[in-house]
Amino acid sequence: MQKPAGEPEYLSGFGNHFSSEAVKGALPRDQNSPLGCPCGLYAEQISGTSFTTPRKLNQRSWLYRIKPSVTHKPFHPRVPRHERLVSEFNESTSSATPTQLRWKPVDIPESPTDFIDGLYTICGAGSSFIRHGYAIHMYAANKSMSGCAFCNADGDFLVVPQKGRLSITTECGKLVVSPGEIVILPQGFRFSIDLPDGPSRGYVAEIFGEHFQLPDLGPIGANGLAAARDFLVPTAWFEEASHPGYTIVQKFGGGLFTAKQDFSPFNVVAWHGNYVPFKYDLSKFCPFNTVLIDHGDPSINTVLTAPSDKPGVALLDFVIFPPRWLVAEHTFRPPYYHRNCMSEFMGLIYGIYEAKADGFLPGGASLHSCMTPHGPDTKTYEATIAVGENSEPVRLKGTMAFMFESYLIPRVCPWALDCPYLDANYYQCWIGLRSHFSSNNRSENGSPDVPGTTQVLSEDKGDA
Repeated sequence: MQKPAGEPEYLSGFGNHFSSEAVKGALPRDQNSPLGCPCGLYAEQISGTSFTTPRKLNQRSWLYRIKPSVTHKPFHPRVPRHERLVSEFNESTSSATPTQLRWKPVDIPESPTDFIDGLYTICGAGSSFIRHGYAIHMYAANKSMSGCAFCNADGDFLVVPQKGRLSITTECGKLVVSPGEIVILPQGFRFSIDLPDGPSRGYVAEIFGEHFQLPDLGPIGANGLAAARDFLVPTAWFEEASHPGYTIVQKFGGGLFTAKQDFSPFNVVAWHGNYVPFKYDLSKFCPFNTVLIDHGDPSINTVLTAPSDKPGVALLDFVIFPPRWLVAEHTFRPPYYHRNCMSEFMGLIYGIYEAKADGFLPGGASLHSCMTPHGPDTKTYEATIAVGENSEPVRLKGTMAFMFESYLIPRVCPWALDCPYLDANYYQCWIGLRSHFSSNNRSENGSPDVPGTTQVLSEDKGDA
């Protein structure tokens, strides 16, 4: 397949040990840190795990750069302070609420705003200082980052663009990330984001103390869901020119700090290792689904997971709801009504979400916290049961929703509860649900004899 115009070259694979050099011979061949590196470069290691982490889990890369990253002036608190970026979730920064919450898409800011200033926290749990927890942010920006790079010392970013491409320069090279793709920017890497399409908007999950990995497939077998080969890693690219006054913005303990240096941080001529930024195209996901009865649990659509110390329990799962065929017989096909010990934050990249016929818009979000009931709105339920057993196989198309799911209960930031984008009428989408109960109207299996299923999204009918 031909590479799109302007798309960088990539390496492929998840968790591989990669090697890349922008100048032939710049990568040392026999050791990591020779007395004199090729081309007069400096050797510098970046560690994503402790030195003594077991080999199968250890993540680190060696960067060979024109000047080492230590060559900068002292850090100082950034002025003005970023008031809406949070990494410590307690009573002074956020509130706990069991109420179902939904937000409408935010407007693109009118004043010049880059990715850093356009980033704001919605909710989260735990603490970056104790290296346990997560934060969920959103961003809205209209300006490329200029003369500065961002570095998150608190955790990994999983970025989900919803509007506008992101052109991201990292120390390992360049990535272009479109809506419908995601990018992981690991803890400690410096990066800069340009906006080739102008205004951009999207979602960010941040995890403290863990890294994302592919979920185990269990009984599914060896193939399916996200394939390792579809994850793309940048190739080496560097800047050599002088940049007086270049600013490094470091997120540390939730606060932002700045330091000045006279060169670009993107001066890495060669690198090798397995601790790298990477991207993934969600359209390559291979979903599994029900083929006879009942709606499958959303965990079957997990793309990436950050595990906790409890087997089978995630600090944060990234789950998607992609286009797919629905074929279940005598089944209510939209997601079932549910109360969950996990907490679920949802976003919509494009299209219509199958459980919400109205109100949940691309660029919007919802939060259903631990044991708070949720499920299809009234319109979806009534339209589904009205068709009855005449339902044929249907294909969900033109939709891509996602979920960040965690076993830690989120606390919500005050501006997320007070902003004009909060949908105060969200609860009304369920108010119209009425009783269909009749003790004289029962099916052979003892359940109420109500009609079967269908799907209220735009559909292609045909044979599954």
